Amino acid sequence: MLSPRGRSGPMLAPPVLLLTGVLVVTGALAGCSDATDSGSAASSSAVASSTTTANIYEQQRAEGVTRLLDALTESITSGDEREVGRLLDAAATTDFRDRFETAAANLRTSGPSSGGGAGAADSGPLRFARFRYQLAPTEEAETLVPAAIQDRLVAAGSSDAWVAPVELRYALGGQRAPGVDEPEVVVATQFVVARYGDEWKLVGDSALLDADPTPVQLWELPGLAASDAPTAGGTSVIASYPETSTTVRSLRRQLPGAVDAVTAFWGPDWQRRAVLVTTAEAGQFEALVARSRGVTGTAAAATIFSRVDFPQRIATGQRVVFTPAANDLAEPTLAVVLRHELTHVAARTQTAFDAPLWITEGVAEYVGRKGTYRRLADAAPDLAAAVRAGATPDGLPDDAMFATNGPSSQIAYQSAWSVAAYVADRYGEARLKKLYLGVAESAQPERRDAAIRSALGVDRTQLVADWRRWLDGQVG
Repeated sequence: MLSPRGRSGPMLAPPVLLLTGVLVVTGALAGCSDATDSGSAASSSAVASSTTTANIYEQQRAEGVTRLLDALTESITSGDEREVGRLLDAAATTDFRDRFETAAANLRTSGPSSGGGAGAADSGPLRFARFRYQLAPTEEAETLVPAAIQDRLVAAGSSDAWVAPVELRYALGGQRAPGVDEPEVVVATQFVVARYGDEWKLVGDSALLDADPTPVQLWELPGLAASDAPTAGGTSVIASYPETSTTVRSLRRQLPGAVDAVTAFWGPDWQRRAVLVTTAEAGQFEALVARSRGVTGTAAAATIFSRVDFPQRIATGQRVVFTPAANDLAEPTLAVVLRHELTHVAARTQTAFDAPLWITEGVAEYVGRKGTYRRLADAAPDLAAAVRAGATPDGLPDDAMFATNGPSSQIAYQSAWSVAAYVADRYGEARLKKLYLGVAESAQPERRDAAIRSALGVDRTQLVADWRRWLDGQVG
């Protein structure tokens, strides 16, 4: 979900869904040919010999690449840039090489902090609770190394090349481990690897295969630092890049109270801790929220995640990523953005991916803005002006209205907030939460309408009519 800036403070933009992981389409090389059962001893012997040879080949290949991935894990987590460089093939692209060498530099424990996000006194290198690259189990057909890459590797002396299915499995710590104590995140990708004698080297990832690129991780961008902050559910973490120290200090002050404010509305049934990320350059933000929808030019923050297990109510990889625009916000406005985004974090496992934005953004903005205004016009100036002009909205805003920068999206976000504010005013916050849970859990319009009746005792038509009258009364 996004929080953009508005004339009266941060407005909202559509939700961001970041699924950090790429579908693996590789598998182990099938080294034996089909066999027919002729019943002859010679035939059986030939098949057994071929199968054994193939299994030994596959086993040796897997063992060699596993050693490579173990070495990559160790060199990155220990901050050994020289060893990382040794593991990379001469054919590796500069971008691919930079990601791993930057990761090692960010995680180096010796010397001063390279992050500079909050200053040496209260920040340091990021620590992990768990971090490991490993071969991934897969039943998909093997992806072949492109011929042009294969030819180049052979010319350089490689005896084998493989598109290996790989998983990065990690759990963030923070400035100290175990830190935020989050569930393990799994990032699936493919590595092109090449063999030289008994050693294997990293050539590239899925970008070489014209597939979705491997998602960029926090520690693969230069200058990362981490700062811990105590919150009600344990340690929260602020990951930061250079030139964001003022924002980091402000977030450290605000985070415990923001968690408590969200809990006051949502209840204690969420982690009550979070990972925040401050960026100073548009490229940093764009890299971390890649493939997300609805990012607008006025965004102040986006909530992203890796995976949601709805039956188990577990979300992994949740991050609140602040745009460079957040660094220009006054502290009270930044606090609204923070509470808004933490509401999305709290509600994630009970919010369907296609939940209507009028409820998800409206409730998040209600929690974010609570106690920060006296009149409706203070929180929703564009909506108030429209009502005064006789253009009171005639229905709940649909998702398309949230999709662009400009007056229509401002009206959509302010309208969504006002629906939540109306329900809280008329029915109370407990009924507003019940409305959220019912409407946000289903993609079926009839079930959403039933949820409105269950929570409020009125149908959608009556809700809209009552809300419109409330708006007229607030503005008049």
